[in-house]
Amino acid sequence: MTDVNKPDDQPPAELEPLATVEDELRRLTHHPRQEAARLHDVAEAGESGATPFIELATVAMYVVPFVLIMIGLTLGIYFAVR
Repeated sequence: MTDVNKPDDQPPAELEPLATVEDELRRLTHHPRQEAARLHDVAEAGESGATPFIELATVAMYVVPFVLIMIGLTLGIYFAVR
């Protein structure tokens, strides 16, 4: 009879974050458009724990350039007037 509470020598594959991140990055770099479509589908379904991060990245894609342009304009005007 086996002891159910006895821990295994190695963690299960689902607890290997480096392998998971490596697979995600490989998929993103080799097929960026397919990966973007897949991430959009994941976000639309809303069943993944990564959904908030996907949505934040989507919003940041528009907000970050706007903020950088505004900072650049502000600094440009400041140094032009000074």
